[in-house]
Amino acid sequence: EKMVFLVFLYILVKLVMSDRSCKTPADKLCVFPFRYHSIEYTSCTWRDGHKTQGVPWCSLQVTDDGDHVNSKDGRGSTWDYCSGDCLTTHLECSPVTQECSNSSILQRCVETDGRTGGHVATWCVAVRDKRNGEEKTVHVECPQDCHGHRVLADGVTDLGFGLEEGFLGLCVGSSPECIIFAAVSFLLILLILTLVTIFVTIFCIWRNTNQGQEKKKM
Repeated sequence: EKMVFLVFLYILVKLVMSDRSCKTPADKLCVFPFRYHSIEYTSCTWRDGHKTQGVPWCSLQVTDDGDHVNSKDGRGSTWDYCSGDCLTTHLECSPVTQECSNSSILQRCVETDGRTGGHVATWCVAVRDKRNGEEKTVHVECPQDCHGHRVLADGVTDLGFGLEEGFLGLCVGSSPECIIFAAVSFLLILLILTLVTIFVTIFCIWRNTNQGQEKKKM
């Protein structure tokens, strides 16, 4: 029985280690967990993707406390890209609302655990000017008033104020705001059609009247 237990324990450890193991394209082993920006990561991350060309990465070296060791030597020193079979966090970015006081903020990004779906980290994408006049995007902490348009479903985005944007920018859903929006839109369309009908009718009457007067003159 003891031998069976040891075999079972060995298999269990192997499964756990294989699930957590991840190698980079350079065949280097990622170190998990690692702490970056005070966030503990147990999988590859998209954080600071402007430094990794938008590729998820992992730490190769951590301190005794588990913090990622930053290095100026670039990729392959203390961090590297993650290969395709590595577990990676899920990233969802959306444009910020108009209430955001920082005009350089473009998007608000939310990173969630790839297995559990739990929240991992939140940051914003901002525009910065380079010395040569060109612009670049960087990851920054989100100001408190910078909120992203909430993605409600595939192709449906929350516009704020309870409105939802769907296909071709139309409001969808059954919320009171969307119902009011749909009703007002319908009334506006009906008003425009009525005005066009009145205009066409008046034009036809005017044309027929002129044609009748010309026939009488003849």
